[in-house]
Amino acid sequence: MDTTRKARIAVIVVAAVSLAGCTAGEPDAATPTPVEMTALPSASPTSTADADIERDKAALPIPAEGISDWANTAVPAPEPGEGAGTLSGWMSQSTSPNMLTSFTSLPPGDYQAQIACRGEGTITVTAGEIDAAPAAGPLECDNSTVAFGVQTAQTGLELSLSLQGAPTIYAVSVVPVG
Repeated sequence: MDTTRKARIAVIVVAAVSLAGCTAGEPDAATPTPVEMTALPSASPTSTADADIERDKAALPIPAEGISDWANTAVPAPEPGEGAGTLSGWMSQSTSPNMLTSFTSLPPGDYQAQIACRGEGTITVTAGEIDAAPAAGPLECDNSTVAFGVQTAQTGLELSLSLQGAPTIYAVSVVPVG
């Protein structure tokens, strides 16, 4: 078999393999149907990043699905329509070791914030007005619960969390004082 013929066969085989995972839906007169493409399975179905995230998730002190329930008892919830509510979740070096949350419509005033964290890592927290130097912190939460005051003179409040170490869960509440 000559080189040209081998090259043609190789092109046909590559094209056939490329099209093997593609499907198209039935056309609808009113709505065009996009072509759906299905990726062919790779040699490794789980990437290294996914494996790292799953490993970190398994290292949490409670299952990730239970964090919200834990948060409801770990920090005080503000009355409906007051404060910034309760934030909860988990942090790890493989997922999100830093988090910045802005509450853009929170009225100026005095607030008490609480952070509860459980796990082997340390979460550093700062809080203050949006786009300004932090008014509170940095405070460290190391498998504990920490309360701190935050005063704002302008509308909005910014909260920053930063993790050092092992995967850790957190719950944060911001409630008005007075």
